[in-house]
Amino acid sequence: MPGHHHCHCGPFRVDMVPHGLLKPYILRLLLEGPKHGFEIMEEMYERTQGLWRPGPSVIYPTLERLEEGGYIEAIERSGAGEKAARPYRLTRKGRDVLKGFDTFRADWTETLSTLEGIWE
Repeated sequence: MPGHHHCHCGPFRVDMVPHGLLKPYILRLLLEGPKHGFEIMEEMYERTQGLWRPGPSVIYPTLERLEEGGYIEAIERSGAGEKAARPYRLTRKGRDVLKGFDTFRADWTETLSTLEGIWE
């Protein structure tokens, strides 16, 4: 289902991407280097093979909240005018929070593999 982040399995809707994953995923992408909102959207789409493509109405407010929280900071705009791309980079606080997320991710992955047993 390219472009969709959930499946309709009969009367059930199953989310492919858990809620709460957006902020840490953005931080993880910025760990690789500065990116602006459109680059983040494209990277997410490509790396999830089309399963997850949050749009501008989700990405930009999330970037603002991360910036307000001190996890990321905007770099001087590249280009002229108000529509110019505004790249962001991680702050030390953003790097620190990712360390905690790595521990959570390992635990979460283990839990998911345990849940696979319900389908057998």
